[in-house]
Parts: sequence; C-alpha cells; structure tokens
Amino acid sequence: MSNVTKFPDAPDRDLIAEMKGCERLGNEVRMQGRLVPNMVMYDRRPGRNEIEFSLDGRVMFGFPSECAWDAAAFAFAAMAVGAGRDPLNFEPADFSKKVVPLISDKSE
Repeated sequence: MSNVTKFPDAPDRDLIAEMKGCERLGNEVRMQGRLVPNMVMYDRRPGRNEIEFSLDGRVMFGFPSECAWDAAAFAFAAMAVGAGRDPLNFEPADFSKKVVPLISDKSE
C-alpha cells in the first residue's frame, strides 16, 4: 500500500471555447477574462476546421483551429501596442473591458 495519491490528469483545455463570448452575428472574443475590442470570431468547425476572425467588420482572416488562439492573442497584443501600451510589460487591464461568463465552463 502506498501513501502517494495519484491525481487525475488535467483535462485538455478547449481554447476556442474559452475565447467565445456573446454571439451577435459571430462571437465576441475573450482573452484572459478581457473583451478583445473590435474583433468577432466565427467558428467554422467541424465542417472546415477553421476559425475566422473579423476585425472591425471590414477585414477577415481564417486560421486552422489549432492556431486560432495564438492568432487572437497576437492581434490583442498588437492592438494594445498600437494604442500606446508597453509591449514588454503588456497588461490588458487598462486597454479592454473585463468580462465575466454568465455560465460556468466547468462540468460537474
């Protein structure tokens, strides 16, 4: 008998589901509990395995689903840097609104 407890492996995170915000002709994009301004996400899975992002309703880019979170994070940081935030000590708090999901992402 062993006194070492084996904890269950952490479940794989679905970063696309974590990014999805409210749906209004697409989904708002959330990153680290903040709303990405002027960006809308369209989840084209499972048919095309692609996530499309629209910037300000004028520009659209599609990414494979495994690259979409990184692309959105890069765009979020680029917008903040373009607005004059420090790229080395980037903190989204003063650049975007804080959002709280109305439903829990955790299954019981």
